[in-house]
Amino acid sequence: MLSLKNAVMAGLLVIALAAFVIFWDSKPEIFMGKKQPPVSALSSADSYMKSTVTRKFNAQGRPAFVLTSTEGEYFQAQNRFVMAVPQVLAHGSKEGEQPWHLSAAQSVILNSGQQIDMRGEVYAWQQVGPAKSGQKTEIATPFLSYYPDSQQANTDKPISFKTPGHKVNGTGFKGDFAAQTYQILSRVKGRHHAYH
Repeated sequence: MLSLKNAVMAGLLVIALAAFVIFWDSKPEIFMGKKQPPVSALSSADSYMKSTVTRKFNAQGRPAFVLTSTEGEYFQAQNRFVMAVPQVLAHGSKEGEQPWHLSAAQSVILNSGQQIDMRGEVYAWQQVGPAKSGQKTEIATPFLSYYPDSQQANTDKPISFKTPGHKVNGTGFKGDFAAQTYQILSRVKGRHHAYH
């Protein structure tokens, strides 16, 4: 009788020990009822870059364009770069002309650098007049396509365009930064502030 009792106790002890080991090895989230976030898929980019600087020069050898970014991914099949927090410095074609500054949350460079699609809080500005004045021409929009070779830009999204004393809002935009001509395409509303 004692041996049967010892066998039952030994069996219960083995089961208790197995249960203890299983619970010991389990993740705490199982007991707390929390779901683990899904594992994000790795990017299919062909190469990665950190702290990039891209420079382009015009036919006379002067800087035409500088693009900096905190990080970038290159997709060879589509021949496109996706860059985080891009900053563009677009020099004017005429000597002494103030450059345009463009920034966004993200940019996609297409067609071997012929087109830059900027997304997320796109902000572009150019200084007007002397540096001390602090006056600027400013553009704000959620999306802007910029073409470095022709210094043109466009969007079909809402846009805010400001110059000293003027503010115009609308939808759609075409701009030629070299010629300094700008067109808002629809739903145009403007405001003029007279200086005394």
